[in-house]
Formats: sequence, C-alpha cells, structure tokens
Amino acid sequence: MTIGQAADLVDLSIQKVWLKGTVEDREFYTKFCNVTKGVTDYYMKDTSLSGLGSASRVTESATIVAEAPVQGFDQTFTQVLYGKLMSFSWHMWKFGIKKRDLARVVNEIKRACITRREELLHERLDAAGLQSYTTSDDSGNYSVTTTGGDALELRSASHTREDGGTAWSNVIGDGTTSNMNLDYPGLKGMLRVAALVKTPKGKPMPMRPNRIVVKEGSTAHFRAAEIKGALKAGKIPGEFSNDGAALGDFELIATPYLLGTGDATSTTNLSSATNWHGFDTRYISDEYGLQYFESQPIQLDEQNLVYKTKEIQYTGTLAFACGHNDPRGSFSSEGDNS
Repeated sequence: MTIGQAADLVDLSIQKVWLKGTVEDREFYTKFCNVTKGVTDYYMKDTSLSGLGSASRVTESATIVAEAPVQGFDQTFTQVLYGKLMSFSWHMWKFGIKKRDLARVVNEIKRACITRREELLHERLDAAGLQSYTTSDDSGNYSVTTTGGDALELRSASHTREDGGTAWSNVIGDGTTSNMNLDYPGLKGMLRVAALVKTPKGKPMPMRPNRIVVKEGSTAHFRAAEIKGALKAGKIPGEFSNDGAALGDFELIATPYLLGTGDATSTTNLSSATNWHGFDTRYISDEYGLQYFESQPIQLDEQNLVYKTKEIQYTGTLAFACGHNDPRGSFSSEGDNS
C-alpha cells in the first residue's frame, strides 16, 4: 500500500480514520467437522476395520460359525498451505498507519486466514452432491476433489457398503421425494433416512441427527427457527391439531459461510441456496464425517523490511487438509424437492 492508494491517511483535514474489520473471530466449521490439530505429516491416510454382524445359533455338538471383520475404505488427506501478505511503503507506514494508530491493521491477515478456512470447509457442504468443483482465490481458479473413501461424493443415494452389500443413502427424502426442503416433512425424512443407515456388515446403525446447519438469513434458516418454536411447545409445525410432534428439538447452526450458489468465477455451480445439512453429533468423530487436519495454526510472521525499498511487509499463514472417508452420521439436501 502506498500513499497514492490511501491518500486520506496522510490528509490532515481528516480527523477520524476507522479500521473496519472483515469478520469476527468466530468458528463455524467446528460444528460439522472433526478437528485434529498438531499434525506433523504432509500426507495422512486412514482406513478402518468393521465390527461383526450378529451371533449365530449353535446346535448340539456343532462348531461355532466363524466370521471376520471387513476392511474399510482408504482415504488420503494432503496438507495445503494458505497465506496472505500485506505490504506498506515506508512513507505510508510512518505517516499514515503509525500516525493514525492503525498498526492493528495487520490483524486483518489473521482474519483473512479465518475467512478462507471457513469458506473452504463450507464449500464441502455446498458441493456435497458433487465429486469435484472449482473454487478461486487470489492465486486463481483451481479444482477441489470432494470424494470420500468409497469414491463417491459426500451426499449420495448409493454409498458403497464395505462388505459389498446393499448400498445406503444419506440424501434426505421420504421414499418418494428426495432433497426435501427444510420443513417438518423434511425433518421426518431426515430421520427416516438416518434410521436406514447400516453398519459395514449390514446391521442397523442407530442414528439421530440433532444438529442442523443452514445458510444464515435463508428461507431454510427462518423456517427452521419457526419449527424449533413449535417443537419446544410440543406442537406439530404448521398444524392446528391436538397431536404431539414426532420430533424432538434440535440445535440450529445458521452460518454466513454456506455459499449457496457459489461464487461467480466458479466453473461448476455449487448447491442451491436452500441446501441444508443434518448431523448426528456423536458421529462427528475420528472415524466418521468431515475431517479437518491442521499442521499449522494461523501464524502471523514478524515484520519484514525490504532493504532496497524500505517496504514493510507482514505475512500470515496456516496449513491444513480436509475431506471425508466415511460419511455416516451426515445427511444432506439440496432443498429443492427434486
């Protein structure tokens, strides 16, 4: 930044100069990602081993039937470095930034890193129905692969079961309509799909989604808030009957980072603005769901002085990998009743 780019900072006729920060230091991604910090490997690869099915009958003098677990799917997570740099001419730093007591502007580097982390992890939800999508930053456009251990997207009606049995679905639907919008029937559809999830051995895997993530300020957000009020009162949302609600209360996470249709430079259109996602928080774990592996937290580097020009530079970086192997415990809908 030079005086020519921000002349007001050295204009003595201007008494007040305000620093308007970009975002609050709030974290939303931890509400739907399992977080692992202190990672020391560039690549991380995980797999799993299933449990067993159910015990079998043993008749008199018969041999107990043996059963072996099955191996789960492999998934590799690769660390990526993200960063931001701010530079100031000597004149701007001395007579603009320092004099105006705006040195805290360098904290905006930290906020830029926070913003990018939230954007990338929320794009995993926006692109839940895609196997890849294109995103962009100041370095240009690039492709992001979103498939899990079964080589399918996060939200699919045909997730491969580890033992080769019948595929399973985490697309919210009632058996007739898929990608239901967020309303009382949609919530029941989510519980229906959750009840049908099987273990790698094809046995019931009880799930009860209790956290819902929506875009802040969207139709889904407002409807979810209305439904919560009715459920707390023991009423069926949208009805005037004496029947009690079939659902219990849920935690509502309204996040501004759920992008909806994606940014204008994307070559692949992301999810609709009405998309919503449900999670059984017991399965936001090392074994299941979206993963965040951090090898370096947000780090602000010391001031660097370019000797030839006296330019003053500040940088901040963070490094992490994200993705999923086993999507059990997460449920998703485009919200368009398709």
